[in-house]
Amino acid sequence: MPNGDEAQDSLHGLRILLVEDDPLICLDLESSLSDLGATVMPASDVASALKIMAATAPDFAVLDFELGVETSEPIARAARNRNVPFLYLSGYSDRDQRFAWWSDITILVKPISAATIARHIRGALRERH
Repeated sequence: MPNGDEAQDSLHGLRILLVEDDPLICLDLESSLSDLGATVMPASDVASALKIMAATAPDFAVLDFELGVETSEPIARAARNRNVPFLYLSGYSDRDQRFAWWSDITILVKPISAATIARHIRGALRERH
């Protein structure tokens, strides 16, 4: 039986698009979010993420902002157009100018635990209802 923190962080039944270009971070977050009950759809670049988003209906998206030579902004725009809530992960401060266009979006600074991400996902989903 999950302890109180695990139950609070549960993502049971949620389909989460996870976009992260670092393979180790992606694997770790995918495993951790899956352990919390989510169905995780990982992608490492914009094209793959947009294909996943077009083929499925994620409940939430967790987007690494910097994806090598590109950013995840096209994915964020697609998520917004499809009414899919999302948050950004970044190695930069949430006050960085990269996020000027996304002032209404939660920006979590890496490194970060999956439990913290889960709490922010749950909070964002609660705010929508």
